[in-house]
Amino acid sequence: MGKLGKSYFIRTFHINGFLLISSLLLLLVLVTFKMIGAFLQAETNSSLIEYAKFLYKVADVVSKLLEGMTAVSFLLLLMLVVPEIVTRISKDSLGNWFKSIWVSHRLRRFLVRQTDHEGEGVLKIQQHNRSIRKSVIDIRNKKITYLVKLPNDMQAQKLILEAKEILREEISSRFPDYTFSNFERYKHWLRIEGTNMR
Repeated sequence: MGKLGKSYFIRTFHINGFLLISSLLLLLVLVTFKMIGAFLQAETNSSLIEYAKFLYKVADVVSKLLEGMTAVSFLLLLMLVVPEIVTRISKDSLGNWFKSIWVSHRLRRFLVRQTDHEGEGVLKIQQHNRSIRKSVIDIRNKKITYLVKLPNDMQAQKLILEAKEILREEISSRFPDYTFSNFERYKHWLRIEGTNMR
């Protein structure tokens, strides 16, 4: 990204979110199939026993497949998260890692716009919101970095650019110990940085 300088946390944030949701959904489906299997094994009706055995075999195969997929998903998530946790513990703070995740979601909720009408404006707002939902803040003891990707649509971009000062004030008010630069633009990205004054 050249001057943009995305941190490891920012680069892996969305992948980790996707892997976490995927893992939890796979786990939920796996538990459901395990329950179905247990229910089929408990079948006592003589006319249904053979059919129940067949269905149990199918459920068992699906369960084993889901177990493998869930394990791979969780393993990939761990492989991506562990380096960040180790870095935070050794060079920063684990609390800042949790705070980065929490504040990223809070800022997204703050900036997402509601649509109350139909037409061209709705598409513009949807594109704006899609970009906002990809924004990330990386909080560290010495520095804070906030990045938001601008949408391709000019009108949707304008909505984000118009909210720059409001966003800067919102971030500044959350972190009074940091002094923040103005927003800088790098191609399709907007970045603001905060430096700890203490």
